[in-house]
Amino acid sequence: MRIAISGGMGFEEKLLSILKNFNIILVGAGYNLKSESFGSFKNVEFFSEFLTHNYLETFSDVDIFIDISQSNKSKYLISDFKAYYGKKCYLVFYENDWKIAVLSTKNAHFSFVKPYIKSIPFIALPGINLDNLMDFFLLEKDNFDKKEDFIFEIDKKEKIQLNFENFNIENYGFEFMNGQIADIVSVSCSDNSVAISPMNEVFIDLSTHKKYVSNFSKILKENPFFLEFKIEKYRVVLFRQGRVIVKGTKEKNTALFIYYNFIGN
Repeated sequence: MRIAISGGMGFEEKLLSILKNFNIILVGAGYNLKSESFGSFKNVEFFSEFLTHNYLETFSDVDIFIDISQSNKSKYLISDFKAYYGKKCYLVFYENDWKIAVLSTKNAHFSFVKPYIKSIPFIALPGINLDNLMDFFLLEKDNFDKKEDFIFEIDKKEKIQLNFENFNIENYGFEFMNGQIADIVSVSCSDNSVAISPMNEVFIDLSTHKKYVSNFSKILKENPFFLEFKIEKYRVVLFRQGRVIVKGTKEKNTALFIYYNFIGN
């Protein structure tokens, strides 16, 4: 059985140890902001970049999809892949508390469970109970072939069944897989910076966002139109329409790491 994992939350090694007997593809895990590079992982096929819709063909032979990334959009993209290929997915997400969406039947899609809206920054979310999460996968690996849709509440260790009888995946537009709601990354030719622009319409309350990041960064400038703050050696400019400029790098993965963790998508 072949499993594709969209990583980034930091506990990939723990999960890989549980899934060691499976054929694993791992994407976008272990990024180090100081060295501007991804980590290394043994005994898996590892792609040192964050997940995009361009992985559609790469995942054509995947049986199980797992998302443990900081990117909110990645969960909808993985759900698109799952639905397109008729497979099964596990999505770790936060909504009031940490949960796992398990989707396996034909019409099951994450958009039908939690309609997409921009997320708050990953760094503003509470910690996840790793013991309960790993216990879940330890048991669930024996149920990968089982057709069942449910939400697993990680703290409570409770399962809530889902029913998609009133939904039809054939009417769904696969906007994430088709790149219609992607985040466009542009490396500047003239200066040392990377810009990220969401294709979907976004409006950010900069005063609220300042509260999210002030405990993790130094606020440099603010006005009604943008907020500028510093993450390690990088200066980040966030505009209220959602566009972000990360100054001090030409590495797109550095900009995306900061974007997922300190902006949200």
